[in-house]
Parts: sequence; structure tokens; C-alpha cells
Amino acid sequence: MRFRRRAFSISAPYRTALPLLALALACVHGGGGGEREPGSGIRFLSDDYSAALARARAEGKPLFVDAWAPWCHSCVSMRSYVFPDGVLSAVSERYVWLEVNTEKTENRAFVEQFPTEALPMLLVVDPRTGQPVRRWMGSATAVELSARLRSTALALTPGAPGTPGQAALARASAADARGDHSAATDALREAIAATEPRSLDHGQAAEGLVLRLEQDGDPGGCVQLAREELGHVAPGTALATLVSTGLSCALDLPDDDPRRTTALGALEGRVAALARDPSVVLMPDDRSSLFETEEGARRARGDLLGARETALRWKAFLEDAAARATTPEARAVFDSHRLLAYLALGEPEQALPMLQQSARDFPGDYNPPARLAVAYLAMRDPWQALEEARRAASLVYGPRSLHVLLIRAEAEMRVGDSHAARVTLARAEKVVNELPPAQWHASMRTAIAAKRKALFEPPTASRAMP
Repeated sequence: MRFRRRAFSISAPYRTALPLLALALACVHGGGGGEREPGSGIRFLSDDYSAALARARAEGKPLFVDAWAPWCHSCVSMRSYVFPDGVLSAVSERYVWLEVNTEKTENRAFVEQFPTEALPMLLVVDPRTGQPVRRWMGSATAVELSARLRSTALALTPGAPGTPGQAALARASAADARGDHSAATDALREAIAATEPRSLDHGQAAEGLVLRLEQDGDPGGCVQLAREELGHVAPGTALATLVSTGLSCALDLPDDDPRRTTALGALEGRVAALARDPSVVLMPDDRSSLFETEEGARRARGDLLGARETALRWKAFLEDAAARATTPEARAVFDSHRLLAYLALGEPEQALPMLQQSARDFPGDYNPPARLAVAYLAMRDPWQALEEARRAASLVYGPRSLHVLLIRAEAEMRVGDSHAARVTLARAEKVVNELPPAQWHASMRTAIAAKRKALFEPPTASRAMP
């Protein structure tokens, strides 16, 4: 899930001008380095796009790329629950597999070649041309991903007839890769028109377009599409993405916009129904994102009792999912959302045991101490928050350093060390200024300015009207 109530199961890497608690969405580090072979038989190359593309060309296979980051909970959920699934064994030998940590400096060339506003980003690259023929934002179940990859492999088979819808999806993927959002939008609309409702390709097109409209700042178009396609997308991750993103876009419309009220009535109930319907197969992380979106929508409407009821359901669901996890990595997938649910209920102390366990399980990962700092700040324990923020700052790297440093500055200010807070914000500015262009975004500077204003400028007193 993107920060705030954004796109379903997607995390936005550059939208940093957000409240402090947004860092709670960060994810446990998923490992990496060399090849790995989960139960599906998939062997991932790590962080070497050129070598992977060369292997794909040599073997005559398409290249699958998982572009991820350690803070992205949807990314780590895919790595813990989807890629190891035996369902994918049917396609494991039909692709060359690559994972790319988009936070690493050595992957800047890949990030520049395949820019993205959100993660995870899943790509299928035609090794003959080096161009992406499919680009998916967000997660999928193992069954859904297997079906998508079988269909894509068939479409890439020499002499295969293909369909107009598949051709349009390929054009949209290529346009997104070169940053031509207008062309991508047009191609996705063509794909929707050319595919049968409730088909695999139709769901991919509708999911891709609602995300593109949301990311391009068109909440009205996003809402309209979500309502139009409600009955045309089969139950599953694509439908969950459609309704959740549509609901988030509705909340971004002005309060006096009539489309806002109408869309909230149409979409909030669908989000709640999907979250509670066990017959709709979703990844647990994705179902959690539906609860998150519903809770945020109810809170935004002023329905605090309804928001609390949703948060209680959300908490119970997550605690059950974490209890069912069979590995520390799989359990820690839910840390970020569990923290958010506890915060929504005003119970940040409930997060301490799980986060302390994750800190022990993953001593080199910055996410557990960063989340602990958030929890301690919510508990009004700034000294403990500062200790955890310092630990996170010693481990973090890449663009995510900004989030950790903003938390550290907050903790320093709350313990009364304004000088240290100013030094930390200056360090944050230095980190941002030294990022390569592919990892830099203007909102980073906005986030630092907003934090500096919140910490050092007294709030403007409201003046009563005569």
C-alpha cells in the first residue's frame, strides 16, 4: 500500500512530504545477494540487470524483473509468500529471474532506464529488444502471477498471433518505461476497450489505468474509472486495487465536489466487503491494505466509531496472520501494518514485543528500530525513541535515509535538543542533495522544509472572527 491511503498494495518511494507515522509502512529487509532458490524452483539473480539480460538473450527466454526496496511491505510480502510458492514452478524455467533493490546506488542505471513512482514494480523484458512488454505495479497472488506469466510467455512466442489487448498492454508498458504517461494512459484505455470484461487482460488494463490516473494526480478520472469498471473486473487483486485506489482518489476530491460523496457511497462498501470476504483469494498483506483503506476513509469522513470498529477487525486479522507465519521473515511482513493498526487504536505499546523480536531476528535491518522509534514517540517516550532512531540511522542507506533522519530530528526536538535537531535536518538535506537523479524527487526537499517548519516555527494562532 502506498503511503497514506494510496494505491492498493503499493508503496510510493518518493512521496515524502507526509506525517511522521508514514514510516510505519516500511518493511523488513528481504535479504538478497547472489542467487536464491525458494520452493518454486525460481533462482533469482540479484542486482545485475546487464548480466541477467545477457543470460536471457543467450537462453532465448524473457526476463522477469522484481524491482523492490527493503522498506516496501508489499515487496517483502511477495518475496515471502508468492515467489516461493510451488504454483510458480510451472513458469520457473520459462523466464530468467532478476531482483533489483532500487535503493542501492549501483542500481541507478536500472532505475533511470525503468523509472517508477511506486513499488513493487514487476517487469517482463523482451531480451531481443530490451523493451518491457509487461509492467505491473503492486502485488499478485501466486496463481494470478503464474497466469499472467504464462499468458505473457505465450504472447512472446515467435509466430504467436497475440491479441489487440495484449498489444495495447505491451505499448503501455513501453510508454511507462520511457516516462510517457500520456501514451501509457491511451494504450491502457485501448486495452480496456479491446479485452473481454472479467478477463485476465481486462483486469490488468483496468488496474494499470486506475493506478496511472492516481499517480498522475487525476482523482476525478480515477474515481470515474473505478466506478465504471466495478462490474467488469473479476474478484481478486485487480479488483481490490481498483476499488481501494478509487476510494483513495475520492477522498482526495474537494469536500464540495459531488463526485466525492457519490463515490464514497459506492466504493467504501465494496472495499469493506472485499476485506471481509474469505472467498476472494488475496495475499494477507493485500487484505490488510483493504482494512487500512477502509479505516482511513471512515476516519476522513468523521466516522470515528466506524473507524475504530474497522481498526479492531484489522488488528485481529493481522495478529492471526502473523501467528500463522512459518518463518521470522514471513511474520515480520506484517510488522508495519500491525503498528499502523495499533496506532489507529491508540495502543502503540502493543507493537513493542513484535518489533523488539524483529530487531533481534534482523539485527542489520533499519526497519525494526525505525518503527520502534515511531511507537515510542506515540507513547511520549522521546528518549527511547531517540535511541532507536539513532540505531536506525546507523543502518539505513539510500533515499530511505531521509525518513529515518526526519524521525530522529523529531525525537531530538522532543527531548529538548533543538541544536541536534537542526544538525540532523542539515544532514538530511546533504543526503538528499547527494542522491543520484534517478533516486531524487522534489518532494524530499518539501518534506525537510515541512519538518523544519513543524519543529521550529510556532503554530499560527487562530484569530476569532468579530
